[in-house]
Amino acid sequence: MARRRPANRLERHTAPLHIFATGSLVIVAFLLQSSLPVRAVQVLLFAVLATLAGKRIRWGYFLIMIASITFFNLLTPVGRVLYELGPLRITAGALEQGLFKGLAIVGLVFISLFTVRPDLRLPGAFGGLLARLFYYFERVLDTRRRVSAAHLVESVDEILLELYPAGSADDGSEEETGAPRRRTSSLGAILMVTLVAGNWAAAIVSWPGAS
Repeated sequence: MARRRPANRLERHTAPLHIFATGSLVIVAFLLQSSLPVRAVQVLLFAVLATLAGKRIRWGYFLIMIASITFFNLLTPVGRVLYELGPLRITAGALEQGLFKGLAIVGLVFISLFTVRPDLRLPGAFGGLLARLFYYFERVLDTRRRVSAAHLVESVDEILLELYPAGSADDGSEEETGAPRRRTSSLGAILMVTLVAGNWAAAIVSWPGAS
């Protein structure tokens, strides 16, 4: 029996296009962040928001990702030597750069988890295609336990074939289904404005030369 997916607590307070635009602005500020401790705090914040959006965070997977990126970055020594382990020299610059890169990738994943929703509607043919892509992606994630590593292509193909009739008859648009249009509440607006303003303020304050 499949586990019930957690409810998206952000969905009831935010319109899909508004939260998507918020994520786009936050991504730029996040990538401009030059302080490692602040970036780490940002990643934790994004993880909390992704959890509130109903996503399950596999911390072991993301920690291994950060550790792997940091390790390979250590192979190019930069800056003061902190520790020598045989032929490997752990330097302050390489360690900081590796953690920076690892946290950047994980942070971008977390941002996408809470800002991209299946009910997102973007204008134009490309927007419709992107919305359909998100729809199928979300459904595959819901049934990921049925994906077999030994028969990867066959198992994914089977899931997509099951989803195709529903997706072809109904692309999830509000006009066709009559589903209520999600609107941004006052609480949602405050959350999004605070999120954008806070991340941009942190980027500006920590930027080299800012005083």
